[in-house]
Amino acid sequence: MNIITSFPKSGNTWMRFIIYELLYNNKNEENNNSLNIKNKVPDLHLLLKIKNNQFVFDTEKIDDYANIYLKTHFGYNQIKNFPLEKVIIIIRNPLDVFVSLINYYDISKDKIDDLVDFFCVNYTLPRFKNFPNWYEHLDGWVNSNLKFGLFKYSDLLYDFENQIIKLGNFLNIKIDNTKIQIVKKNTSFEKLKKIEIFERNKKLNSFFNNDAMGLVKNSFMNVGKNHYYSSVLNKDQIDKLEKSFGKAIEKYGL
Repeated sequence: MNIITSFPKSGNTWMRFIIYELLYNNKNEENNNSLNIKNKVPDLHLLLKIKNNQFVFDTEKIDDYANIYLKTHFGYNQIKNFPLEKVIIIIRNPLDVFVSLINYYDISKDKIDDLVDFFCVNYTLPRFKNFPNWYEHLDGWVNSNLKFGLFKYSDLLYDFENQIIKLGNFLNIKIDNTKIQIVKKNTSFEKLKKIEIFERNKKLNSFFNNDAMGLVKNSFMNVGKNHYYSSVLNKDQIDKLEKSFGKAIEKYGL
C-alpha cells in the first residue's frame, strides 16, 4: 500500500491529480473531472472504520489497494500497522497552510488573532484533533524508516518540470518532456479551479463536493501561491508564526 500524505491544505489534492496523470492517463487525454482522481487515487479516510480503538479497512477487498496510492492526513503512528510501501510527503510553508485553512473554513477576521496563538502553541487547529499536528505529521513520516519522497509545495510551483522528473524516478517510471507538459497542463491551478467550479455548480459527485460535515464554505482551490500569507496576515501575526515555525522553515527552505 502506497501513501500520499500531508498536513491539511499543503498540496495533497494537487499531488493526487499529478499521480493520476503519471500512473493512469496513459493516452494523455484531457482530464475534466475529479471523479477519476477520486476513484484511482482514493481517500484512505473514506475506506476505514474504527474497531477495537484501531483503524481498520471498512472492506474485505484490502488487496485492491495494495499497489495504488491512497491520500491521507494521518500520521505514521496512526496507520503503521498497515502494509505500507512507498510514501509521498508534501510539505508547505506553515504560514501559507494557516492562511489557506482560515480561507477554506471561512474564519472571520475577529477570530484570526486567537487562532494564530493556538496554531503557534499547538501547531494545528482545534478541528483537526484526529490528526497529528504540523510537526508531528512531518517528523513521524520522515522518521518512519519507510521509503519516502519529500516534495515541497513551493518546488512544485517554481520548478515543476524537475519535480515531475523526481517524482517519476520515485515511481520508477520514465517520463519524457511531452508527458511533463501534459501533466503541467492537466494539473495547473487554473485547470483545477475550473474543474472545482464546474462540479460545485452542477453538484456533481466529486471530492470537491465531499463536505459531509457542512464545514466548508469557500472554494478548495483558492489562490495557490507561495508566501501568500503576507497579503493576509499582519506583521504581528506573521512574527508570531515565524518564531513558532522558524526552525522548520529554515531547515526545509520553506
